[in-house]
Amino acid sequence: MKRGLRLRLAITHALVALLAIVVVAVIVNAVDGRRLDSYLAQVQARRDAAVVATLRDSYKAPDGWDASAVYAISRVAMLDNVDVAVYSPEGQLIFTATGINGSQGMMNGTGLSGNGGTKAGGAGGSPSPSASAFKASDLQVHAYPLTVGGKEVATVEVYAPRHDSSPAVTAYQSALTRNLLVAAVIAAVLAFLISLLVSRRITAPLEELTDAAEDVAAGNLDVRVAPRADDEVGALATAFNFMADRLARDEQWRRDMTADLSHELRAPLAAIQSRVEALEDGVLPPTPEDLRVIGAEVERLGRLLGALRSLNELESDDLAVELAALDLADVGRDAAERAGAACAAKRITLETDFASTVVKGDRDRLRQVAGNLLDNAVKFTPEGGRVVLAVSAASRGEAGPGSAGAAPGRGPWAALAVADDGPGIDPIDLPFVFDRFYRGQSARGTQGVGLGLAIVRGLVEAQGGVVEAAAGPGGGARFTVFLPLAH
Repeated sequence: MKRGLRLRLAITHALVALLAIVVVAVIVNAVDGRRLDSYLAQVQARRDAAVVATLRDSYKAPDGWDASAVYAISRVAMLDNVDVAVYSPEGQLIFTATGINGSQGMMNGTGLSGNGGTKAGGAGGSPSPSASAFKASDLQVHAYPLTVGGKEVATVEVYAPRHDSSPAVTAYQSALTRNLLVAAVIAAVLAFLISLLVSRRITAPLEELTDAAEDVAAGNLDVRVAPRADDEVGALATAFNFMADRLARDEQWRRDMTADLSHELRAPLAAIQSRVEALEDGVLPPTPEDLRVIGAEVERLGRLLGALRSLNELESDDLAVELAALDLADVGRDAAERAGAACAAKRITLETDFASTVVKGDRDRLRQVAGNLLDNAVKFTPEGGRVVLAVSAASRGEAGPGSAGAAPGRGPWAALAVADDGPGIDPIDLPFVFDRFYRGQSARGTQGVGLGLAIVRGLVEAQGGVVEAAAGPGGGARFTVFLPLAH
């Protein structure tokens, strides 16, 4: 199959070369035929002029032409491959001279009529060409008045073959056809050989890509191909490498997600199991504190299952969003109030800056967005750190604390920004922070399976908004949610 493409390319190139030669041959024959006809017409005109000039020069008044003059004219007619008929002003045939292909001419030779001629050429009417040599349709006739001393003494008719079949013309046309055939064969062979070399350079990278794709399909995600040129095939190789990188990264994310998810499930279940067993065995008394620990672990499991359920709704397009006019500042205040306890537990300073901005959104979904962003900021902010939550009306690229690096764009937006002074986001991780189950290097060892930011992006986009992540100007991370202002 791989060689089939190479052979098809070679045959196609050879056929294209043959087609080009055929087109050239048709054009050359058409143009050359017209030029040859024009050239032959000019040659014939010169021949006719030579015959007429010979007749004018050999005319002797008042008797006309004698036998020697007629013989000279017959020699000229023979050299010019024409037949000549001379008529009196009254229309009577005076004499003829044949010279077409050296055959016996129209009057079976050269003869005189009248004026004491030795051989009559016929009485009146037009002479007939030799029936054994030409048909009437094969001849073209040109008539010329012959004037001597200002007096018309005769009318000359020159008969010439309509299609010149002289040896020179025939040889020229045969040589042209032969050369075109030779050129066609040589072009086809060269095109086939060159195409084999060129197609080899084209199909070799494709064969390498095919082998690499088969390896990837077999599960080897480490295979890569080297782009050999800056062309479409090179672009295909680059795209293949990008695809393989993404597949390898997704596979690693899947493994990490499985490990993180099992850990997130195992830790609270182990805590609950140990507490319950201790209570059953009477090791621990059933105090409210023990019940609160069990309740906290159950709540942790509930949050994980809720995140998975939200992600499933986002991916299955079953997410219900009820849009209504609301003040985004109120959503920020609610989220800040709910995050107050977690911030106090880590002695984190939560700073707020709210400006009234009316948007069309789902209040509960926006509370979930703000809550996820604040939970993420609190988780990565060290004790004694600072988290800033701000709501404002601004154009994209100007909203929120430390807005440098936001995506370009202008327009009437409402912005909810959350910034922290934690470890920040590695530039390598920045393009993937909103992908599901993705956890950057700074997130290793912390709780979670990488679903919070993926849910944030899905909820924001479902309400016609955009969420962006960037590194803060003084360190840390900054997340900004843009929603269109309500009109």
